[in-house]
Amino acid sequence: MALSAPLVVVLSEGLPKEIKQNIQAHLGALPDNDSERAAFILMAKKKTLNALNALGYYRASVTSLTSEPRDNNEITLTINVVLNQPTLINKVDVVLAGDALNDSAFTELISDLAIRSGDILHHGAYEKLKIDLASLGLERGYFTNKFTKATIAIHRNLKTADIIIHYDSGPRYQFGEITFNYLGINPSVLKPLVPFKVGDFYQQRLLQNLQNELDETQYFSNVVVRPSTEKSTEANNASILAIDISLKKAKSHQLDLGLGYATDTKENFSLVWKTPAVNNYGHKQETRLSYSKINPTGSFVYSIPLTHPNNDIFQFKALLEENDFADLTSKFTSFQMGRVYLEDEILRQPYVRYLNEKWDVDGAMYDNANYFIPGFTWSDKTWQGSVLDPSNGFRQYYNVEGSYEALNSETSFLRFNARWKYIALVAPKHRVVTRAELGYIITKNNVGAELSPSLRFYAGGDQSIRGFAYQSIGPKTELLHGPNQGDEIVTGGTNMIVASIEYQYYFTNEWRGALFSDGGSVNNTDKLNLAYSVGTGIHYISPIGPIRFALGYPLSEQDKSWRIHFSIGADL
Repeated sequence: MALSAPLVVVLSEGLPKEIKQNIQAHLGALPDNDSERAAFILMAKKKTLNALNALGYYRASVTSLTSEPRDNNEITLTINVVLNQPTLINKVDVVLAGDALNDSAFTELISDLAIRSGDILHHGAYEKLKIDLASLGLERGYFTNKFTKATIAIHRNLKTADIIIHYDSGPRYQFGEITFNYLGINPSVLKPLVPFKVGDFYQQRLLQNLQNELDETQYFSNVVVRPSTEKSTEANNASILAIDISLKKAKSHQLDLGLGYATDTKENFSLVWKTPAVNNYGHKQETRLSYSKINPTGSFVYSIPLTHPNNDIFQFKALLEENDFADLTSKFTSFQMGRVYLEDEILRQPYVRYLNEKWDVDGAMYDNANYFIPGFTWSDKTWQGSVLDPSNGFRQYYNVEGSYEALNSETSFLRFNARWKYIALVAPKHRVVTRAELGYIITKNNVGAELSPSLRFYAGGDQSIRGFAYQSIGPKTELLHGPNQGDEIVTGGTNMIVASIEYQYYFTNEWRGALFSDGGSVNNTDKLNLAYSVGTGIHYISPIGPIRFALGYPLSEQDKSWRIHFSIGADL
């Protein structure tokens, strides 16, 4: 049966927003028929008082008035509210019992309660305190916790109230034996992933860390880590909780196809073959074939766990690559082995590599060089917000490597390279991105120009100085022979400095505009020969990372013209 006349509810003007919303929530949906309307009007005053009591207004007065149907056939229910003075908290009495008495996490929670004497009574805050106590108990292994008393005692004058909560945590459980349902990987490989020992006090976050570490190994397609309460036992007056880990083996072989494009490297097609677990000792291999007009490559990486399958591994790498470094075409083969390990949240990599590189100009052989190169890489990355589009973040990278003629290398050198990138959301919708890069090579006099192209420094392009072609900035030399005799070509340098600052404004969550200025210098001396540019761009924040279109204008060039830049990928 439909309503003969619809009902409209009108509340007193001037009520605080929170109170108005709470009254509306308690009243609920408007009635659909005449019988529901009668019940709605009858209960409206009581429900309004309950809504006010929940927010501490026990002394409020409520009157209601129902009008007759008007010309528009509406019935109006007017609810008048006089708040009067709210009920204040006289005292908050939280009493702990059980093992939680000696738990610092509970001590910290009780010492910094969100509700205090003198506050307006708020039933929601009271319920949240109970939830916080119960949740903390479960997170820290108090699985038999309970409230022996939990009440709000309103004084007769309605002016004050006491909050009384007695919480008995019961015993705190300890970690027991871990049971893996699948051991296709040797237990000695997985053991370093476990962040606790048998007998340690239970903490939920440690189980979550273990699950994350097992997922990160890529050995398994599914990981479930859970406490087995049905297997809990008592030993030496301690409650022991066994941990069950359910694992499903990942596919033995995985193939991935990729397609990308950037103005620097043009279109790129890739095929990746991965074997997450070559054997039960957790060895991995990844073979990647990548083709683009600028640098077709083939790589092979074999990884062996050392003390930790995620954070400490030995790697062997083989790389075949053809690349255009500025005006030089290079073909090189590299074999590298070294340790990759995480220490104090910093990724470190000592290594030694063999490099054979041949390069030419206009198809004519220019040189052929061999090097044995020990080196060390140090990198770190932190961010806030999305990984693909962080609100704040900082990345730093350092690499030092060198070679020595006595080790059957082409020449002796010491090469240093450092990169930094900083992102800050300085105000809502306003973001600043800065980056810098330094490079320096120490060699014998006049040897810098003889170094292999992949060891030299260049600037220009999407990730360097926009407004200039890819690797077009650097020392130049004049061709003395061949069909292009007299032309100047870029050969790269031993010193480099590049810096950039970019302002970004978010039009929406998916679109932002950018204004930037880039600059830098590459040469073989300590003198600066600055190239610099300005530009603008538009970015679309896609599920695979920002898609960036930019226009750069080279201010330092005599023949100035706009250059388009396009790139895809995470900001850090």
